[in-house]
Amino acid sequence: MSIKQPTTYQEQVEILRGRGCFILDDAAGIDFLRRVNYYRFSGYLHAFKQNDGTYADVVSFEKIASMYTFDKDLRALLMRAVSEIELFAKSIIAYHHGHHYGSLGYLDASSFNTKHNHAKFIEQFETVVRNNRNSPIARHHIRNYGGSFPIWVATELFTMGMTSFFYADLLTGDKKVIAKEFGTDYVHLESWLHSTSVLRNICAHHGRLFITLFHQPPKLPRKYLQHTGTEDYSLFRQLCMLKLLYANWRIEWNSTIFLPLEALIEKYDSFVDVRMAGFPDNWRDILRWA
Repeated sequence: MSIKQPTTYQEQVEILRGRGCFILDDAAGIDFLRRVNYYRFSGYLHAFKQNDGTYADVVSFEKIASMYTFDKDLRALLMRAVSEIELFAKSIIAYHHGHHYGSLGYLDASSFNTKHNHAKFIEQFETVVRNNRNSPIARHHIRNYGGSFPIWVATELFTMGMTSFFYADLLTGDKKVIAKEFGTDYVHLESWLHSTSVLRNICAHHGRLFITLFHQPPKLPRKYLQHTGTEDYSLFRQLCMLKLLYANWRIEWNSTIFLPLEALIEKYDSFVDVRMAGFPDNWRDILRWA
């Protein structure tokens, strides 16, 4: 198989036009492609692509550019929610684990369940310490405490993925205590932290959200499944999960996440059909905390 060769911006415009993408202003199209990258932009056209490589209906460049901008703004909004969840998870895990097992108890494999790979965990932690060795936190503890990090400091260096796996590998009793702080049970929280980690990576690395299928959807309580289905891989299911993770901050969810989301969808209503992301007609009633 031969590797594709690079094309000029004008050639990229012509490729899009030849496949059925309506482009009124070549200069504006080229300017957008310069800022975004053709490969990233074309990903938003996949939903309209037919077997022969053309688009089902004449799709305008303006529509796809608006979908891209909507997705960019959506990533920024959801990153705010994910960051709050990440900080809370680290805080609660560190507090409970530290009081139950001591400041360095996480270095003892006996504080985890039988599926835990302790050698791999220690290796991962040593890697994040090395990657953050120039941060004030790491420098302080390396210089003054011989590289020992109490759990409440260690979690500050954890990635969201490490936080998720740390929770998943805890003993069931510890999981239950921490899950109560989130207002849920440990089975759901384990699923939600994993899904939050995936969602965070997409947001942090400028991935597509709107028309992405999430291949390991978070578990949801039965009342939400009537709206999303048991095998729903859409963005809407992820939003239901984020809402539930905000159970302790319902007013904050409504004011800082739900209302901006509603405004964002209304702003791009002419170009973006949220049903493509699994949104039912009553999505406002489902995502707003009463």
